[in-house]
Amino acid sequence: MHPTPLVPERDGWLVTHSAPFLGPGETLRGALPVRLDPLAPDTVPKGLRRPKPAAEEKARFTGWQRIFLPVSFVMWLVSLPAGLLEAGARRTGRGVRRIFRGRVWAGGWESAAGRFVVDARTGTAEVAGYDNTRLALAVTDRRLLLLNEPAFPEREAAQLLGAVPHGGYGLRREPHPQRHRGRVDLAFADGSWLALEVPDRRQVPWLRELLTPGRPG
Repeated sequence: MHPTPLVPERDGWLVTHSAPFLGPGETLRGALPVRLDPLAPDTVPKGLRRPKPAAEEKARFTGWQRIFLPVSFVMWLVSLPAGLLEAGARRTGRGVRRIFRGRVWAGGWESAAGRFVVDARTGTAEVAGYDNTRLALAVTDRRLLLLNEPAFPEREAAQLLGAVPHGGYGLRREPHPQRHRGRVDLAFADGSWLALEVPDRRQVPWLRELLTPGRPG
């Protein structure tokens, strides 16, 4: 392991959590918690969703329980219209924000950026949904590793969601709007790209430094 990997002091857990995914002789250059841009796709198309048998079975069982519990069923029925209205308002709000924010990814679902979004949103096998937001990047001398960020790192191990080999990723050459100060655009070798955000704007130079070597896109 690299003697001084670039990791924020408060996120030192990333060093030990990344270690199990390193190959023989592979060294960790650094790691950071990240998020997809707020306007990046927030759901994965059904045709691209990876099966999660255990989680899906649990969700189905919970759903059927509602039918046999009258009180729960009535509560669910009453809340349904409000949920639909909330979802509609959310989509409208995202559409309006997208006009002012501009593009935050390119390439489509079959591109490297699209597959990265699928990996990120799918999350771990134990979670039934496909809207995961807790992410971290670990950059080695060979790969870019996409990890989930456990809610309690001291008790839960991070899991590997995806990986991109060295030379397959880098910084997007075209600059994004200057007003997006917490944003870094990750580019892929096929020309696709995706906007990422860091929790602390002071970490932007760190993430740019870690992504610099590949330079595709």
